[in-house]
Amino acid sequence: MKMVFPGINQVFDCENGEEVWSLVIENQNLFYGILSDIRGQIEGIEGKVVLSEKNNLVSVAKTVELLIQFVPFEINQKQLITKVISKLGQIAVDEMHYGRTMELLGEIESYFTELAFELTGNIEFTKLGAEGLLKAAGVQFCDDYEQLGEKIIDYMELVLEYDREKLFIFVNLRSYISDAQMKEFLETALARGYQMLLLESCEHPLLPREKRYIVDADLCEIW
Repeated sequence: MKMVFPGINQVFDCENGEEVWSLVIENQNLFYGILSDIRGQIEGIEGKVVLSEKNNLVSVAKTVELLIQFVPFEINQKQLITKVISKLGQIAVDEMHYGRTMELLGEIESYFTELAFELTGNIEFTKLGAEGLLKAAGVQFCDDYEQLGEKIIDYMELVLEYDREKLFIFVNLRSYISDAQMKEFLETALARGYQMLLLESCEHPLLPREKRYIVDADLCEIW
């Protein structure tokens, strides 16, 4: 995917699997404006940031994953859990599992009905089904990580598996991960073919697989 930002001349081609673009914007107004534009488009507001894939315009809202908060970094995003529950629900009623699912639902309904006899009124359980039970079970991904980079890599994998291919934009991620861990993070992400862009407000040491572009405080653009 390729991204173009208002006020910046460079086109950022994130399809190259050899390097990762990092865009350092030292001008606060431009930094804020670009982030506001991307966030606005994700929320359904028209903007000036343009994203394309194979020379065709694509939706920023559907194709960009903007990651700003890293403390805490929440791997169990609502949209992912919803998609997992939906897939589990489909598996529960497929040819292999349908009989067992219906048997269990019947047993649960009978038990709930027994419980309801203890109360006044004719009580029904209108949402008793595979997906309803999965939601009640509190489905979530394991969230036990020692390093932030490992957690983000797994999150990216989950997004591609349960949602779609996206461009991951990380905002000031270098402030949360050491240079050594960041180097490992980039190597792993590139090896897996993830498309990403590092958006930073200040410079950090240049990493081996990083391709940097700077917009300084005076809006001068520097390679």
